Amino acid sequence: MRFTVKYTTLDGDVLVKEYEGTSPESVSLQVKSEGHYPLQIQAASRAASRARAVKTESLIIFNQELLALLRAGIPLLQSLELLVGHGKDPLLRRALEQVVEKVKEGRSFSESLEEVGSFPSVYRANVVAGERSGTLPEVLNRWLAFQGFAQKSRRRIFEALVYPMFLVLVLSVALAIIFNVVLPRFAEVYTDGGFPMPAPTRLLLEMGALARKTVWIQATLLILLSGAFRWMASRKSGIRLAERVMLALPKAGALYRMYHSSVFARTLSVLLAGGMPLLQALEVILRTIPSERMKSRLISVIEMVRSGSSLHSALSQSQMLDPLAVEMARVGEQSSALPEMLNHVADFFDQEVEKATTAITSLIGPSLILFMGIVVLGLLLAVYVPLFNAGNTIR
Repeated sequence: MRFTVKYTTLDGDVLVKEYEGTSPESVSLQVKSEGHYPLQIQAASRAASRARAVKTESLIIFNQELLALLRAGIPLLQSLELLVGHGKDPLLRRALEQVVEKVKEGRSFSESLEEVGSFPSVYRANVVAGERSGTLPEVLNRWLAFQGFAQKSRRRIFEALVYPMFLVLVLSVALAIIFNVVLPRFAEVYTDGGFPMPAPTRLLLEMGALARKTVWIQATLLILLSGAFRWMASRKSGIRLAERVMLALPKAGALYRMYHSSVFARTLSVLLAGGMPLLQALEVILRTIPSERMKSRLISVIEMVRSGSSLHSALSQSQMLDPLAVEMARVGEQSSALPEMLNHVADFFDQEVEKATTAITSLIGPSLILFMGIVVLGLLLAVYVPLFNAGNTIR
């Protein structure tokens, strides 16, 4: 949940900023941990929470250019001024103009990003960590590497699913043609010729006639089901139900758990490596994590860590991650190398998910082709066998 906070800084300035938290008390602790004093905390308006976010692709290009300018020794404000107006994304251009104006007024880069509100939470958190540690270029470089990996993973999964989706489309079109064009013609031939028809052929013709008579009912049901799925996808209860179903599947459930464990571990690794405290990094992940199941359990993890529990103990009690990730968190805490351990376990999960995805998608194509062949063969036999029988009878 987002809260609008009015607070004072150590310099006496009064600022307004939005925070994500589970309650006003947690937000108050977050504000105080940043060295500020909260004056007023209230729930953010829905209009503000629905602010459009800058596209990830545009943000990656912008940060590549910003990183090059910073490494060349150009000051941050001058670098931002050079980049204003660049790029094809109008939302990013408008957001950068506002950021530059706020930086000129004396605000930090991270505060300006927060007030504009069009930038992702994880990105803003990385900028905060980079400013506090004085290593903004290095933090931006890690964020770019993380986004590059995420983009590559999404592209690989999409490319793996293109061929199966094409086969499903071809099968659907073939069945539509058979039921709406081929079957009516053969039904007329069988009726006019008085040919005896086997039971499978009669059943097939009756199914075709029923499909044609109820086409509007089918279209209406399809629209209603589509609307119901979209409604469920927009509700937290519906998302949780879908996640429970996914986790109950034997192999897919393990892959789903590994994937979200990888996203959590890699994001936390990037934030901690940038110098952000553990508790604040967990609160940032709470705002960005896509899984409703993990989000509800992460709230309990944050509360346990805030009360003094270790990270691996809190993760173990919540059971939100794969056991291997919890074990690597324990090793990382004991060896003071938590970011490195989290990064290693994320790499391992990514390799496992990639291998399993490749194996599954490589089987989908042949399985669909075999299914299409069996369906088409069955349809052809049901349609043509009566003709062959009639020909033999005439002879």
